[in-house]
Amino acid sequence: MARPTFKAYMENIQIKSDETAQDFWKLANKKGFVMQGKIVLKHSEMLAWLKSREIGLGHMHANFIIAYLRLRTKDSKVSAQLKKRARTTGKTKSDRVQR
Repeated sequence: MARPTFKAYMENIQIKSDETAQDFWKLANKKGFVMQGKIVLKHSEMLAWLKSREIGLGHMHANFIIAYLRLRTKDSKVSAQLKKRARTTGKTKSDRVQR
């Protein structure tokens, strides 16, 4: 079975949560989890927030949003493999909105 594309994953999250990638970006900034274009929380803290009642994502979707946020901030922890997968399976230039 083929893995879902980056775009398909985001569409699925949007259907389940009624939030877009841009909405998650805005929420993370509003909460102070992203400051000056850098993620300031540990992975486990972001995971707990995304899985909390406030957001309500499952484990895989929460990890996907963390990957999205890391890509968006050009975090050094993002692997070359993830960058390539995002680029080739649907992460578009429109996702790279000014901070």
